[in-house]
Amino acid sequence: MERRKKKAGVWLSVIGFLVILALEAVVYAAVCLFALPVVLPVLLLAEGILLAAGIGILLAARARIQEINGGEEDDLSQY
Repeated sequence: MERRKKKAGVWLSVIGFLVILALEAVVYAAVCLFALPVVLPVLLLAEGILLAAGIGILLAARARIQEINGGEEDDLSQY
């Protein structure tokens, strides 16, 4: 049960970031559809930064889940 709680925390943080990424995509789409006077390179840069951060968070979450499944934390608590 303890591992399940730890995994839930990891996935909740990933879901939270994905919601932020989706909101950024909605803003980007609104700017493109309604031709709002916003500089396109600035939007692309912001989207690229968020996408890179999202990929990093997903990789970190995967590594954390593997640590939890492998019991590495349990081993460390014995010292």
